[in-house]
Amino acid sequence: MRLKMTLLAAVSVVAFAPAAQAYEGLYGAIGAGLSYMQDDRDINNESGSGPFVFDTGVDYDPGIGVYAAIGYDYQGPLRGEIEFSYRANDIVDIDMDGPGFSGIPEGSISGDTTSLAIMFNALYDFESFGAVTPYIGAGIGVANIDHDISGSVSPGLPTDPLSFDYASSEWGLAYQAIAGLGFALAEGLDLDISYRYFSTKKDTYSGVISGVASEFEAAYNTHTLFAGLRWSLGSAPEAAPVVEYKDCWDGSSVPVSASCPPAPVEDTAADLDPIQFTVYFDYDKSNLTPQASTLVQEAASRALENDIETVVVAGNTDTSGGSAYNQALSERRARVVRDALIANGVAASAIRVEAFGETNLAKPTADGVREPLNRRSDVVISFE
Repeated sequence: MRLKMTLLAAVSVVAFAPAAQAYEGLYGAIGAGLSYMQDDRDINNESGSGPFVFDTGVDYDPGIGVYAAIGYDYQGPLRGEIEFSYRANDIVDIDMDGPGFSGIPEGSISGDTTSLAIMFNALYDFESFGAVTPYIGAGIGVANIDHDISGSVSPGLPTDPLSFDYASSEWGLAYQAIAGLGFALAEGLDLDISYRYFSTKKDTYSGVISGVASEFEAAYNTHTLFAGLRWSLGSAPEAAPVVEYKDCWDGSSVPVSASCPPAPVEDTAADLDPIQFTVYFDYDKSNLTPQASTLVQEAASRALENDIETVVVAGNTDTSGGSAYNQALSERRARVVRDALIANGVAASAIRVEAFGETNLAKPTADGVREPLNRRSDVVISFE
């Protein structure tokens, strides 16, 4: 009872703990929750051992479950982890359909069934929901199922009273399906709410019926709702540099460390020169920073003073992460700048979006390098 109260208290603590934000690198996780053994669980001794043959169902109270895991969050949506879990459920009764016997009711039987498992999980994060990250996954591993159950009843048979002892454990193959939500409330820390369907193959256990050694086959299937914490064990994501801009004679904006285009030596009747500027992004992000939003607004205001012919927005990434992931990220960065230009009055029909992924580096680097100057969208506004 003391162990159960301690674990239930842990559930309450974890349920209201602060949450985490997962990113690339190692992470740890712990959790606790409620475990429910589903109705189709059964036990039988159809091999004929013991006083009679039976095939029956077993009822359990909702129990507790706890887990701990260590994993790796890859660049993009995939994670992998090793999970250690424990579940325990107290027995309520045994419903048995045998000759002259109707089961062992509540109050005449006691004990519990526990599982201790080591699972290898693969998980997929859906990373487009802001501070909440839904995920799904599956796991496979091994589990030790331990039954410690005893009871007796007086059925009015020659075997009166009938006793039932079922105390045995076995290791076997286990698998699970996972669905959950990660709530990012702090840098490098998530509140993790998850559901797991956990099951093992039916296995054979030893026991005693009215003093006669018997063998039982039993199934184990549980539904568990966990609340837990997941925290990063790696370095924090690199913060984007604060880029300051300056205005050039031609209306373009460039970083203060860069040079403006050379001014013409004489006034000509040539067409207006294009407005060119660059929007920078945080690591693995496609949302505009406040500075970037201001830059787009100012550029759109200057451009609308003349007749815009075309606007080209080109999204780019650094070399950190896979090429396919970076291609999609560069498309999102180009689209968010396009949408900001439209919101500031530029006609959507005049805008063309391009995405180069990690192939068009402003500052060449080796593969896998996080370079702030490469995380950008380049914009060129041309006039009629």
